[in-house]
Amino acid sequence: MKEKKTIIEIYRRNSWVYLSLLALIISFIFFGYRDLGYVALGLFLIVLTYNIYFQLHSRQQWEDMVEEMRLTVEEGHRSAYLSMPLPILLVEKEGKILWHNSKFKEVLEREGGLIGKNVEEIFPPWNWQSLIEGNPFFNQPLGDRHYRVFRSMTQAMGEDVYSLYWYDDSDFSKLKQNYADERPLVIYIQLDNYDEVVSETPDERLPFLISAISSELRNWANKHKGILHKIDEDEYVVLVENRYLEDMELRKFSIMDDIRQIDEGNRMPMTLSMGSCVDGESFTDRDQGSQKALELALGRGGDQVVIRKNGNYEFYGGGSKNIERKSRVKSRVVAQGLAGLIKESERVYIMGHNYGDMDSFASAIGMYRCCLNLDVPAYMVLNKPNDAIQGLYDLFKDKRLYRFVTGADVTGARSHSKDLLIIVDTHRPNFTEAPEIISLFERVVVIDHHRRGAEIVEDTALLYQEPYASSASEMVTEIIQYITNEVTLEPLEASALLSGIILDTKNFVFNTGVRTFDAASFLRRKGADTRLVRELFKEDLIESVIKSNIVSSATILEGGMAISQSVEASDNIKTIISQGADELIDIRGIHTSFVLGEDGQGKIYISARSTGKVNVQVILEKLGGGGHRETAGAQLEDIGLEEAKELLLEKINETLEG
Repeated sequence: MKEKKTIIEIYRRNSWVYLSLLALIISFIFFGYRDLGYVALGLFLIVLTYNIYFQLHSRQQWEDMVEEMRLTVEEGHRSAYLSMPLPILLVEKEGKILWHNSKFKEVLEREGGLIGKNVEEIFPPWNWQSLIEGNPFFNQPLGDRHYRVFRSMTQAMGEDVYSLYWYDDSDFSKLKQNYADERPLVIYIQLDNYDEVVSETPDERLPFLISAISSELRNWANKHKGILHKIDEDEYVVLVENRYLEDMELRKFSIMDDIRQIDEGNRMPMTLSMGSCVDGESFTDRDQGSQKALELALGRGGDQVVIRKNGNYEFYGGGSKNIERKSRVKSRVVAQGLAGLIKESERVYIMGHNYGDMDSFASAIGMYRCCLNLDVPAYMVLNKPNDAIQGLYDLFKDKRLYRFVTGADVTGARSHSKDLLIIVDTHRPNFTEAPEIISLFERVVVIDHHRRGAEIVEDTALLYQEPYASSASEMVTEIIQYITNEVTLEPLEASALLSGIILDTKNFVFNTGVRTFDAASFLRRKGADTRLVRELFKEDLIESVIKSNIVSSATILEGGMAISQSVEASDNIKTIISQGADELIDIRGIHTSFVLGEDGQGKIYISARSTGKVNVQVILEKLGGGGHRETAGAQLEDIGLEEAKELLLEKINETLEG
């Protein structure tokens, strides 16, 4: 039987060869022996017929076997789907549920059938189209469990079908959350106005004040199971687990209010600033980030908390007005440090912010004078004067003593490794007159009076930022008095600095302190010409008409806020809308004003003023701007005037409701 089977197999494999040989033999017989040829031909046809039948029958057997195997595999696959311990969901392309196994229904704990329903109905947060186009892995909680879902696509009858496999990773998720909750968080705390409050508190009440402050801070730390450590008379550090940060944020860091309400004979409230950082792989990274967050809080005027989280800064507080500092100790120390940096330099370059104003230009002139007094060559960086500073610039441009260069001149010049760059009236690199030159200098000094934003010139040799100061011109005027023993200041320079102070204080109305008047008094003694200053502030008829239209077309919002806009574009729009906002705030019943305008180059500017009831700096900061509590501005691009107005209203409501 075995031998017969072998012969059949041999024949099956070589049948066409044998048939070919048989045909050849028959041909010989047919031509030589006709009768035998007919017999051989009949035999040939019989063998040929059998061979064809055999081949077709074998093919059918093979197809039947393959089909049987396929059905067996599909049955096994279906059985595996049904018995698999993982929840499985089959969904068609539009999101309709085609099938699910019993395990999915078990973990879903939902009454009623699921077949035919849309997954977005079962899981409201889902956007099915986004899910099938995004990462094949995503997270989804079900009840008290957490699942890692894997999505794969197959085709059935020409249609896309998606299989969702639900892996229960609740234990890992809890472990991951516990790790995040237990990460140590460092919070740096500084009492903003410690020296001023202590100096205004009777000696016999001082121990009670200090004790009350320490007690409030300790109770706050204990409440969150943290550790409080005092590192200086006005500085503390708190170590706490990350899990307690959410509660602090929900309470908006109420410790600020608790400290502010302490009354132990102190004539002014104590305020504090805090900084913390959640980001960072190592504890060292988070510690350094927390210190930078505290610096940012202090640079924004204090009385606030800054948290670095997910690559962004979050701000809490900042509602109180800046506490005026009457001491000039810091100005003297800064002047001495700045003098050393200037003397070590071969050349000094000075620049203000783009779209300069009188304060920016005048403070640059003041720093230029400091360099002259120290016998160090200096240059002022100015690409092109705008209408706001044209009159002031014209007074200096033709005098050989003052040297102006453009940003292109600086980039194309020699190496600046031994030079110094001084930036005045801004701390934001992209807002400077020539941002491209900053990276050319190894040493950079920043002098600014605006509340600090998240963007700042990095790695400065000296950062002098005082939000309590009325203007950069006031800060520079103080530096001039201490940078050299003998003070030299030309009357024209004094007039320029006085115009800068007058501009930012709105003629000594806004953000004006004792030191502001002291600076103005010093400038008058140095020959500042008030008539010349008044002449610089005169406006032309067209600008006066535009400003009048701004005031007359203003819309009064509920609660004493006004918003208006200039329908006419102007190269000097920043000055026009600033003055328009000033005039609106002078109207009885209005405590806050916002004015928008376009410069004709596609840029929208916003100027805001407040009597202090509303912090306009916080509002415009949401639009990328900044400034002070009572005066602020913002700049928008690629947006229309009406769209910008709607966006501004949205941010106003968002801030007031928050």
